[in-house]
Amino acid sequence: MYVGIDDTDNKNEMCTTYIISQIARNSRYDIIGYPGLVRLNPNISHKTRGNGALNINLGKGAGNKKIIGKINDKYVYSYDRIKEEPDAYELMDLIYGIVSDYYVKEDENTNPGIVVSSSRFHPQLYMKALEDDIRPEFIENYLDGRAIYRKINNGHGIIGAAASLAWPAEKITYELLDYKYPHYNFLQRDTKLSMASIPEKYESTFNNIDYANNYPAIFPKFKTPVIFGIRGVNSYDLLKIYDEMKANYNIKDEGFIIFETNQGTDDHIINEPEYLFELGSYSITVVVSSYPYNIHGGHYFIGAKYKNIDINLAAFEPTKDFRKIIWSLIPGDVVKAYGSYSMGTIKLEKIKIISLSKNLKAEPPVCPNCRVKTKSKGKLDYRCPVCRRRYKNPEIYIINRKIKEGFYEVPIIARRHLTMPLKLINYFGEENDMYNWNSSNGQNHGV
Repeated sequence: MYVGIDDTDNKNEMCTTYIISQIARNSRYDIIGYPGLVRLNPNISHKTRGNGALNINLGKGAGNKKIIGKINDKYVYSYDRIKEEPDAYELMDLIYGIVSDYYVKEDENTNPGIVVSSSRFHPQLYMKALEDDIRPEFIENYLDGRAIYRKINNGHGIIGAAASLAWPAEKITYELLDYKYPHYNFLQRDTKLSMASIPEKYESTFNNIDYANNYPAIFPKFKTPVIFGIRGVNSYDLLKIYDEMKANYNIKDEGFIIFETNQGTDDHIINEPEYLFELGSYSITVVVSSYPYNIHGGHYFIGAKYKNIDINLAAFEPTKDFRKIIWSLIPGDVVKAYGSYSMGTIKLEKIKIISLSKNLKAEPPVCPNCRVKTKSKGKLDYRCPVCRRRYKNPEIYIINRKIKEGFYEVPIIARRHLTMPLKLINYFGEENDMYNWNSSNGQNHGV
């Protein structure tokens, strides 16, 4: 029996993933497969930190079992397949009780939702939740006759809960999340940087540490039950990393859970759509149409043309040195831009420079007789200051570009959960032209 849960936290505390650890601790049911951590549309306004929803499959397990966690020094196992389904209403009562104990009650913007279903939903619902801003009424209509659900407060969380059950898991990464409730806030920055360097030794991990910006990305910024989270494409490596961290650092944790996730998959990206819609995320091939400029706050912009549409590409201050790439572009460059679209602007997550135009500079010609540079006397009128001979055409020079063709990405400190790091492109092997790097499809799916 599948359970979807969302919106138990707020922007500063708690974490919905912690509910899964409490289900593993308190439930008499077996876990089938991995629990799912599913990131949804990163552009909508009413969301918590990473707009992540959770799902888990519970029942009487059968087949092979594997370790997917540890709670209070006791291993948590999952099974390959389900042998016996629990009663949906009994399961709902159990999950509702756990959510009621742990959601952030002091925040009126925390509105948990729980969905229980005997089957997963159509993947188009997942795609819609990546591209659109769905209303609760739409989900309630969708769930009627398909599943049971329960809301706390206004129950806005049923949107993410239902969408998480529609994730087809075609591209999968993993995240090991280590917990201490209510929060763990005792590690010094130097210790965090040292700990974040451990998973960095494993080729299968990603988004661990940003050395250039002194940022240990495996640690949350706020007071949550999560001590650290390690992301990767090999769940066995995550277990080894956890053991190494425990052996080298005095971490007083409750334990951990490993989740299947859509993080780092670019599932939110729609490739070369006919139209661009607000709140969507796209990869589009554009021709640069202006020189770059910056505004107060350190945000960089450049004009571009997509099909017949004039748009802007933006690299905001948190993207740090990535802004230099935008500053290096000139009219005529052809690039593929990846990012979310809002009010005529693509907020860049990464960019591929496909071709560079020639950067030409015109200067007064040198007089061949006197070997001195002529002086401009007006349009197409150059005069030698020595012999007074006149010339009509300037000398054209090609200025070497400091940038090269290839892929560039924003630093880890500014990277979104869903954005595929260039490190993973060879692993997922989606686009052959992505192999040269430097540092979904469809539109408006119906349900």
